[in-house]
Amino acid sequence: MIEMDIPEDIKSNLKESSCLAFRDGIVLCKSNDFPLKSDASSVTEIDRSAQDILIRHVIYDHPESPLTVEYTADRKFIEKIVNNKHVNVVFLDDSMKEKSLVKVQLSKEEIAIMKKEASLA
Repeated sequence: MIEMDIPEDIKSNLKESSCLAFRDGIVLCKSNDFPLKSDASSVTEIDRSAQDILIRHVIYDHPESPLTVEYTADRKFIEKIVNNKHVNVVFLDDSMKEKSLVKVQLSKEEIAIMKKEASLA
């Protein structure tokens, strides 16, 4: 578990079944759908539109029903996760209590694509 203080504005803006890039390579997801195991394999997909970079992690915690985490990220957040080589996805319940944590490892290819999309040298 990660010890963090979530500001009130984020608590009020984080809607059910949504995720957002928080800080320090942490993604917050408010959901009643938690991963079945924290060490599941995953694939990261990156899309770019106008000024936003959309990141999608497909977490294979269940063979027939993988869990998808999707959020937009800015250049600063992408720079952090590229340097860390992973993303910590924290799943929160309705009362904003941490229920699960998944550490999504990024492959060299995923990092290269993120650097390109975020214009990081």
